[in-house]
Amino acid sequence: MPFRPPLTHDDLTRIRARYEMTPGRAPCAYQDQVVWSDVVALLHEIKRLRAMLLRAEQLRERFPKPGNCLDQVWEEFQRDLAAEPCVVEVGEIKQELMAPLRKKRKP
Repeated sequence: MPFRPPLTHDDLTRIRARYEMTPGRAPCAYQDQVVWSDVVALLHEIKRLRAMLLRAEQLRERFPKPGNCLDQVWEEFQRDLAAEPCVVEVGEIKQELMAPLRKKRKP
């Protein structure tokens, strides 16, 4: 199933503006449908971004270190990517799935 289109800066700004407090209203004085629609849109955006991070993790080893002035940026990207919760979680799941196989091989 394809992802929804990415939320633009304007989309995110409009969502944020709907929840800002003003002297005339509380931040969440909205109909449930508007709130629900915003929450669903934000959750889909989070899902899309997590999928992009996981794709970057899959491709990370395919791209060599630049070997120039970008080395420091590349190393920081590698560290940041490795620390992302969705990347860590996938690594933990893989380890859990492989654990029974490792135990069988060690008689």
